[in-house]
Amino acid sequence: MKCSILAIGNEVVSGDIVNTNAVTIANYLKEFGIQTISHIAVPDLEEPIVKAIKRSLKEADLVITTGGMGPTYDDITKQAAAKALNRKLVRDDYSVEILNLYFQKSGRDMPSGNLSQCFFPNGSQIIQNPNGTAPASITQTPKGTLIMLPGPPIEVKALLATEEFRDFFSQHKTEEIIETTLKFFGIGESHLEKLLADYMKEEKHIRLAPYAKTGEVHLKITAKGKTKKEAQKRTDALKKNIDALAGQYLYTEGNDTIEEVLLKILKKYHLTVATAESCTGGMIGAALTAIPGSSESYLGGVITYSNELKQSLCGVKETTLETYGAVSQATACEMAAGARRRLGADIAISVTGIAGPGGSSADKPVGLVYIGISSKDRTNAIRFHFMGTREKVRQLTVKNALHLAFMQAKNLGKEQSGN
Repeated sequence: MKCSILAIGNEVVSGDIVNTNAVTIANYLKEFGIQTISHIAVPDLEEPIVKAIKRSLKEADLVITTGGMGPTYDDITKQAAAKALNRKLVRDDYSVEILNLYFQKSGRDMPSGNLSQCFFPNGSQIIQNPNGTAPASITQTPKGTLIMLPGPPIEVKALLATEEFRDFFSQHKTEEIIETTLKFFGIGESHLEKLLADYMKEEKHIRLAPYAKTGEVHLKITAKGKTKKEAQKRTDALKKNIDALAGQYLYTEGNDTIEEVLLKILKKYHLTVATAESCTGGMIGAALTAIPGSSESYLGGVITYSNELKQSLCGVKETTLETYGAVSQATACEMAAGARRRLGADIAISVTGIAGPGGSSADKPVGLVYIGISSKDRTNAIRFHFMGTREKVRQLTVKNALHLAFMQAKNLGKEQSGN
């Protein structure tokens, strides 16, 4: 079954509010093997709503609307739906009883306008709202099914959790959907897509979609099957092919961030890490300490913006700074090695660079960054040239530093275990 989600409201179209309902509904539908094929937003105007419902019913088996179910003059979703379905609006007497009871309990008189919330296209199944006054409805037609929900997210979530909706979707479940995310580092989206070109074409039962993130690429595998076992089998087969072609860039499967993956491997091999930061000003340490339990593996760090602190805290030689400058491979190496020794860590990361917008020169442009990595037996620094704003340069520096530490920890762990 395919679904189109239709958000109705001027405030959604104008961008005044974010349409979180679409995310909630799309994720909810996956449980029942229903694929969302579109998110659409239209204003509180009858004709655009009518056209959107008709068009969506041609493209999908199921259309779910949110918004426009209240008692005010611009709440016209049901009116437009009745026109689109060529049905009359009829009053649901039980909804009237529930609404009257609601206002009696609240000690208020019910405004006459609220009665409009009790009218639905003829033949609809009405579902009472646990968190509001606007009921929802399910209207089945020869062309497909239309479900109308109110707009407030708290009401949408409460309605989807009702027994009526869960029963409806369970009865229409024909397949299982499994989603898996693979995360890659050190390769661009276009390069990864080229490597996996043979698998990028959407198949009937499995789909592979790349998503570019800051400094990394995520691949989302969506597999379908009559059973979860069948869907998982398709996923595993595709993962095997991906690993053969791009496994060297894969750093994790699932939702873990690079910092979470780093801390997990440090914990696994009983290793510790420290940081020495210049251009990032503590961002690497902040990323690590944002994760509960990080103190088990992250010992601490120093922020050394000035040359004097690079010397006093990390032991960078004055001759190194005079000969190569603060932003150099030599300085990054000495920062990392010094921080590792002084903080007593197994691994230390250092960063020094020019985040911009000023401070550059002909041979040291904005975005030039050296990331040092040091362990007991080896110290090295890698040159990077990141493009973008100051903030993006700093973010990319953090991501790459964490990834280098992850690779170093992984190698040290293998050496310790003899693998």
